[in-house]
This record gives sequence, structure tokens and C-alpha cells, in this order.
Amino acid sequence: MDYRTKFLVVDDMEGMRRILTNSLHQLGMQNIVTAANGAEAWRKIETLTVDVVISDWNMPVMSGLELLKKIRASAQHANLPVLMMTAETERFQVQLAIDAGVSEYMIKPFNVGALESKLKKVIEQPHPKIPLSTGKIPAVLQRTGPDSARDHATSLRDAGQTAGLAKPTLLVVDDLPDNLDVLVELLSENYQVRAANSGERALKILDSGKIPDLILLDVMMPDMDGFEVCRRIKANPATADIPVIFLTAMSETTDVTNGFAVGAVDFVTKPADPPILRSRIDTHLKLRQAFAELKRNRIALIEQNAILQDHLRLRDEFDRMAQHDLKSPIAGIINFSSSLLADPQVAQEHKEIVKYVEQAAYSVLDMVSLSLDLYKMEQGSYVFNPGTVDLALIFDRIVREMSSQLLIRQIMIQFRSNGRDADAPGSLPVLGDELLCYSMFNNLVKNALEAARDGTEIGIDLLAPGAGNELANQYMVSIRISNDGVVPHDIRDRFFEKFSTSGKPDGTGLGTFSARLIAITHGGTIAMETSDEQASTTLTVCLPYALHADLTEPTP
Repeated sequence: MDYRTKFLVVDDMEGMRRILTNSLHQLGMQNIVTAANGAEAWRKIETLTVDVVISDWNMPVMSGLELLKKIRASAQHANLPVLMMTAETERFQVQLAIDAGVSEYMIKPFNVGALESKLKKVIEQPHPKIPLSTGKIPAVLQRTGPDSARDHATSLRDAGQTAGLAKPTLLVVDDLPDNLDVLVELLSENYQVRAANSGERALKILDSGKIPDLILLDVMMPDMDGFEVCRRIKANPATADIPVIFLTAMSETTDVTNGFAVGAVDFVTKPADPPILRSRIDTHLKLRQAFAELKRNRIALIEQNAILQDHLRLRDEFDRMAQHDLKSPIAGIINFSSSLLADPQVAQEHKEIVKYVEQAAYSVLDMVSLSLDLYKMEQGSYVFNPGTVDLALIFDRIVREMSSQLLIRQIMIQFRSNGRDADAPGSLPVLGDELLCYSMFNNLVKNALEAARDGTEIGIDLLAPGAGNELANQYMVSIRISNDGVVPHDIRDRFFEKFSTSGKPDGTGLGTFSARLIAITHGGTIAMETSDEQASTTLTVCLPYALHADLTEPTP
């Protein structure tokens, strides 16, 4: 590779941008610029001469996939090599990138050797060799070609047609040969017919494993009458579900009752009228088929229930594993990083890298803890141990972390304390969990940022009890987050439901759902108001005030 090649590294995590930059330096590359999201990257592509783009997938403001589509849609930059680097490994995610024209796709984590190999490929050929329009997908997706799918579909269709030609099998039992001949001749056109001239012979046929779909059974036979034959058929689990229709000249109520008592499904009086006989046979064959389908469905439901129970067991095991097996090595990384940072012999430039490792480890630890906590909240098993949390510190951290996105989109955060504009959030202590509060409000502010138009304002109003806070009593505080833009009509009624999302390709629909779980766990509430007239949306969260005791105790 030419060391003069200019690379644009795009990732919302500063640590990841630093790692990629260092990896490129190891390959002898020195001409490197960076961007924190797709929108910032596109501006640099338009103003700078960029030779290769290395982009993350999931980023705020503009994702890597959106950036890729924008590049391919541009006549000026359509041939720009793009290497997508991401932790996304789902088949449909890979296919989306190929659809959009990605040059190469690389899964994190990576090593320098693999990065070099991929970069050589993208520089030589910015576009994939096989266009997706042909229907062929690279082997990484492990999908057979369209011809194989078509052949498979054809074979299935042929098999279905062959199965459709198979006639139902009947076993006809009568001691009179003339009766058997008439029935065989009458029914052979529509059914496969086997005949038995005695009850004993019929039972031997069944014992041999030749199971019919339906049995036509004479009642009056020597040695063993039809009632006894039917009783034995129903006593055998292998034949118990075969429908038995009695053919008889008997018409007394007692005879009919006895027949049903031993398991018959119907009676046809001799001499049988052919259309009526066929109709009775067809009806009971359909009923048998329906019962068989119900039985299969029941078995399938039992199996699915067993699988679900197993999944629940695995989730419980993961809970235990995550608490210990995942947290322990993460804690080890944090401790080791802290030791390196405190070591005076470690160079300052190396300490900066170690600091990113420590921050990433803390982030992973928080995510593991949060995911387990949310799962327990949903199951009703979460044990809440609140402490005093100052929301001013929470919002200060959130705004600092989003500062680059706010700057790029020219969106201003306007804090208000008890209804008055403020440059910074005023102190507002609540009874809660710091990690949960951070997660909830980070999600809500992030949603507001995604919904707001460029150049607008996001309002964050912190209201203490008794300060014009009509939405809560003296024991509760209110936090209002307002933004330009409205909630889509299709999700307004289910805004806080699980997996509720609209118009966000990478949206999971879990942000507002988790916010509601967290608010309820804190003994608080959360509500959403959106106005088409004012083109605005406000989320209001009420949480217990940490200093409410001071409001109710008399002044000494």
C-alpha cells in the first residue's frame, strides 16, 4: 500500500478511532483523518481528498450504512473504497451492507494483519466482485445459489404431488365373499381396499403393521363378531385411533348403542347406498386427518414449551454466569488497567491507550449489570437498593458525552431549573440507582436528539417539589425533556411497549421500554406528550425526592 494514501476513520468511540489510527500507523500509513459519525465523515469526504473510508456501523446522527449509501449514490465519490468494521454478525446485517455496495466487511475485534489484508482488497476493488442483483451472495453468508433453491422447491412440489396421488387405505371385513366382492368393486376407484373374511383375519392384518386409514366392519360374523373385533382394535394403542364404521343389517337402538360403546364412529345399514357410503367414509377420513393434525400440533406445542422452559433455564444460568464469570474477568481488566495507569514507568502515550481500555471495560461492566437488572425488573425479581443520586451530575455527563453530536447538528441543550433558564443543570437529588438513572435519561436524551431537527433546541427542565411542579406531589421531582419533532402516529399508543419502534432501521424498540421499567422500579412514573400543532414532544419522568423528609419535618 502507498503510505501517502489518505484514510478516513469513522467511529463514535474515541478509543476505537485511536486504536484504528495506531493500527494504520503500524502499517506505515501517516495520512489519517477521523470522524465521530457518518454526518461528520460525509462533510470531510466533500471537503478533503479521501482515498479509503474505514467506518463503524452503529453510530449516532448518521450510521455507517447510511454513510455507505450516501457515498455510493454520489457520482463524485461512488468508487470510494469503504471497509465496514463492526461487531454486527447477523446474516441480514451483512446482506444490507453488501446491498449498499460495501467494498469489504470486517468483524471486530481484529488484528493488524487482517486489517492490512482487507485494505489491500478494498483499494484494488472498491465494489464487490459479485453484485447482489444476481441473487448470489458471498460464501460468508453460507447460502446456496438460486438454482439450488429452485431445484429444492421443485423437488418439494413433486413430492407433494406424489403424496397427493396416494389413495386412502380401507380395510373391509365381512364373512360373506359376495359382500366383499361388491364392496371392493364399489370402493376401489377412490380408495386402496384390503379385504378380510373374518375378524381374526382382520386382526392379523393389523398386527402385521398394515394400518389402514379406516375400517368397514360387519357386525354379524361367526367365531368373533364385529363388536369384539372393534373392542380389540380400540384396546391396541397402535390401532386405537383408526375409525371403524359398522356395516350391518341390525337397526335396533341397543345394537347401535353397543357399537358406539365399543368405539365405532358410525353405522351404515345394509344394503349400503353407494353415494351415502362414500360420503360417510370421506367424512370420517377428514375427521381423522383433522384429529391427527391436532395431535401433531399438541405434540409440537409440548415440544416448544419444553424448549421455552429450557431457554428460561439457560437465561437463569446466564444470569449466574454473567454475575460471576463475566464480571470477574472484566474486573480483572479494570484492576490491571488501573495498575498500569499508576505505574510511573509506563509512558504517557501508552497510558492514554490504557485509559481507553479501562473506560471500555467499565462500559462493558455497566452493560452487563444493566442487562441483568432489566431482565430481573421484567421478571419481578429485581431487588432495589436506592441511594441519593444528583441528577445534575447525570445530565452533565450525558451532555458531555453527546457534545460532538450536538455540535455537528447545531443542536443546543437548554437547561431549566424550576422553570428558569440555566447554563447548567441545578442540583436535584433523587432516591435511586446511579447506573439505572444514567441509562434511563441517556436513552431519553438520545431519542430527543435523534428526533430533533438540526439547529433546534432540546429542553431539560428539572423541577423540585413545590416549585411549580403540578405533575408530582411534595415527595416527587419532575424531569421534562422536550424536543422539536413528533412521535409517529403508528407507535403513539404503544410508545413504552417492548420492541416499539418506527422509521429507525437500527432501532431495537427497547429504549423507552427500559425507561418505563426503570421509572416504575424507582417508584416513579413516565409519560409522553406529543403535539402535531406545535411539532414538539415532551417526556416527563417523576422520581422520589431524596430530601422529602426535610419538607415534612417541622423546623426546629
